[in-house]
Amino acid sequence: MIIVKDALRCKVEAESQGRRTVLYTASGQPSYMHVIPRFTLQEVTSGLGEAVHPAFIVNGQRKEAFFYGCYPGTLIHGELVSQPETAPASWHDLAAFRQAAACNGRGWHIGTNAEWAALMFWCRHHGWPELGNTESGRSHRDRRQYGKRCDGGVVGDEQGDPTTFTASGPAAWYHDGTPHGIGDLCGNLWEWQHGLKLVAGEILLLPDNDAAMPMTDNEDERWRAVELATGEWLPPGSPGTAKFDASSPSLTGNAGTPRISDRIRHFNGDPQDNGYPPGLMDDEFGRIGAASGESVPDILKILGVAPHHRCADGDQVYLRNYGERMLMRGGAWYSGAGAGLRTLCLSHGAGHASATVGARPVWCL
Repeated sequence: MIIVKDALRCKVEAESQGRRTVLYTASGQPSYMHVIPRFTLQEVTSGLGEAVHPAFIVNGQRKEAFFYGCYPGTLIHGELVSQPETAPASWHDLAAFRQAAACNGRGWHIGTNAEWAALMFWCRHHGWPELGNTESGRSHRDRRQYGKRCDGGVVGDEQGDPTTFTASGPAAWYHDGTPHGIGDLCGNLWEWQHGLKLVAGEILLLPDNDAAMPMTDNEDERWRAVELATGEWLPPGSPGTAKFDASSPSLTGNAGTPRISDRIRHFNGDPQDNGYPPGLMDDEFGRIGAASGESVPDILKILGVAPHHRCADGDQVYLRNYGERMLMRGGAWYSGAGAGLRTLCLSHGAGHASATVGARPVWCL
């Protein structure tokens, strides 16, 4: 898939000095991908050890790299592809996007939580700013930066569909500030991610980057909780696992900053309720911390569930600690300062579908 050269692949690789390539789906459709080479934690941060970042370990096997979609995914002929000058796909639930990525062929999947966390550390290490469509087709930080809206509307107008076409924004909207980077990680559309969820507030993950493995009927058996005291993997529902507790028992609005604890003192809704009552937690991601007398294990920082760096970037955390909640990242065209790589949304169920949620194809084999 990678070795065979063609004109398009040669062109993309030459222009990007090898940072990008083109991979082809099972039906032969091109997908523009950015190469993320394997790195260790000590290469991108301090205080989290020297191991390889978990994003490069799939089913116990180390990977040399993963190939991340340069653009939010577009659905063409039932496959999820990353192509310039297209309208990002939306209005599909998590399962539909996962199935579309799987139709691309072996090794294809939607972006995973581990991969996103790796990008988060990689970008911070390089000091790259996070910019994108965060205000109805333009950047809220610099309104001179804008893209081409999919609805043909005027940038800044909140009416219509302010989602922007892929590759229509400035170079600053790519993760490395060049047109050869990964676009729209900040804003435009929320992106479904696989590999992290909440069940009645308990934090469940697929270890390492096992979320990149093929879809199977027994996938539920692979989810693991994290023991708060040790950071070890445990079966879901085990005593002492990490959970998101609320700062207050509010059932009718924002209950404040999520706290990581080994038990939940304050649910913001019925633990079994998968719906969308008003009780939730909404704050800056950087303010997440442990309950009094407890500490956050490193694995939750490494996988982007809790902050390792304290900074006032405004990135949002938005979650419900009741029902089953699946992961979305990055923010959308309306998120303003709340959009970014650390932005964490665990408030919706897997069946959610809307105009502001998409997904991105990734390849790793």
